[in-house]
Amino acid sequence: MLEALGLTDDEAEIYVALVRSGPSRADSLPALPEQRMSAALEGLAQKGLLTRSAGPGSQLIASPPDIAGEVLLLRRMQELHLARAAMGRLTDEYRSSPKDGRGRASVEFTDSAAVTQRAEQMQRGAHTEVLIFDMPPYASPSEGGTAPNNRTELERLASGVRYRTVYDRQAIEQPDGLDRIRWYIDAGEQARAVPRLPLKMLIVDGKLGIVPALPADPDRSEGSALIHPSPLLDGLIGLFELTWSTALPLDVISEGDAGGRELDDTEAWLLTLLLSGLTDEVIARQMGVGRRTVLRRARNLMDRAGVVTRMQLGWHAAQHGWIGSGRAGWARRGASNT
Repeated sequence: MLEALGLTDDEAEIYVALVRSGPSRADSLPALPEQRMSAALEGLAQKGLLTRSAGPGSQLIASPPDIAGEVLLLRRMQELHLARAAMGRLTDEYRSSPKDGRGRASVEFTDSAAVTQRAEQMQRGAHTEVLIFDMPPYASPSEGGTAPNNRTELERLASGVRYRTVYDRQAIEQPDGLDRIRWYIDAGEQARAVPRLPLKMLIVDGKLGIVPALPADPDRSEGSALIHPSPLLDGLIGLFELTWSTALPLDVISEGDAGGRELDDTEAWLLTLLLSGLTDEVIARQMGVGRRTVLRRARNLMDRAGVVTRMQLGWHAAQHGWIGSGRAGWARRGASNT
């Protein structure tokens, strides 16, 4: 961790050893090649973390971490602030520089090779909220074309950033698609589903978005469009909110308190998949059971609700809080007999 203060690996190792052992001779410290040891001691001395005792048998003495470390920390913070200001100025120049002779651009094309990196950078820069439309195909798919694991999302969720994701039915139908989604939900993601999304999309803090771009040249590889603050970005945010308001909650237990009391986890997930419009075969594959088991469990849910069709089951679930409040619209569109 001391490397964050500007120490090299060797400097950090020597300093920690000195703090733990007290004043020591160089030959009692961790064994390093002579050139590396000399460079590490010189670097620690320049950073104010090391002094040498006077007289014969000179010893190396570590400076107090609370004093010397605070000085280094403040210095690094100042350097980071200066670097941030410089990057801000470069960003202003980048966005205001002419592009294709049209002046400042609110839409910037990103080549397909950089899409994954750009999406990760956007998420790492998020402070409050990330909005996602999730659907295949994916820019950097895992084996078989399935969605890659978004470990950046898990890190940002842990740091307090809110994630709201709407999944296309195709994303759920993928092999292990439901397990992937539940992984994010368990980490804190708010997830919903619709039968069909209009496009893939990621928006960060309401200030920056990225969507697929289809170049006019059919011989060019598909990339993405980076959307800066503009009426276009406002429209995409509005599209997300409208879609979100009518989508089916996938975290049914957390959003539907009554459902959380009346249904166990397996029943809740089965209900979610039934209402998302998946076929019985896909549901069976996602849950790791046979199609007959799906039919039997669905019939048990309908018997408990006192209904005879899955559409009626959807209405009952919406009215009794099994899928959260206000989801009757989804019950109409998603609860088809499969």
